[in-house]
Amino acid sequence: MNYRNKGVVLISVLMIVLLLSSVAVLIGNNYFVSFKRAQYQEFQNVSLNIFRNIESLALRKIDNELRFNTKVHANNNALFINNFIFELNQGVVTGKISDASNCFNINAVVKKVKNDFKPNEKNIEVFKRLIAFNEVDLNLAEEAIDQIIDWIDKDSNPRAYGLEDYYYSGPLNNPKEYTASRLFYSVTELKSLPAIKSIGWEFFDNNFCALPDNSLAININTLKINDDQLFASMFKNMSYIDAQYILDNIPEEGFRDFTDLKRAFPSYDFDSVNPYINFSSSNFSLLTTFAFENFYSESTSTIYYGPNNNSYIVSRIYNGI
Repeated sequence: MNYRNKGVVLISVLMIVLLLSSVAVLIGNNYFVSFKRAQYQEFQNVSLNIFRNIESLALRKIDNELRFNTKVHANNNALFINNFIFELNQGVVTGKISDASNCFNINAVVKKVKNDFKPNEKNIEVFKRLIAFNEVDLNLAEEAIDQIIDWIDKDSNPRAYGLEDYYYSGPLNNPKEYTASRLFYSVTELKSLPAIKSIGWEFFDNNFCALPDNSLAININTLKINDDQLFASMFKNMSYIDAQYILDNIPEEGFRDFTDLKRAFPSYDFDSVNPYINFSSSNFSLLTTFAFENFYSESTSTIYYGPNNNSYIVSRIYNGI
């Protein structure tokens, strides 16, 4: 065999070795990806079980606390300061209960009229004042209001700036959707509305929520200073500077009633906002997290404490969905 043939054979052998090495690496990578995928699926399955168990603990904790105290809930309440923390092998589980009412309930823009939902003009005015703090154009705010109402109401007639199924299921919208014809289960549903996209999701994520009814009332005792715009919007003529002053001077134990509140801030008209201000809560949010090695998962549950003195889960968001 001459040198040329030997060279060809050597090159051929090297190419075969290189090819086999590439196949081995590919198989190894595929195995690693499959292994990681299986690990992640198992992690998510375990996460769901953990989240349900933390929910059960939270329900019991809320029931026990509100059975003896339904009148005043402040930031120093045991519900809000004693978090759940568990260490499981190499994983850590945390659960934190917070007041879910300190936001604008998006379902409050409507009121129930017979078997349908109609605009709640008083609450819509609060909505407009809140959105004005974000310097949103009034026409865009009107679009948002009409699209929210059309999403909730049961008819198929669009309002002046509204949209119905013809838009959400039409060729311009992808993926295809349909209006809910019910109250919002989650504030994330707002992402489907074009006006909300134009205004910006972050503003709604920070200031709005979806509670299981169409009431609008905030617990002043658990508001923080960065809730100034939300609080100010409840008043017809309050600046966010005045709101910050009030919120920064809420006592740790909270106010018991309007008499306490008026005594502390005599120069402000609280009578006009009486329906919008509470001193306790019946809606709570549970944020549960589970971290294990490089995996992380979280769940947000909305909990309602009903008139039958029992709490129950009304909605869940799992990993943002």
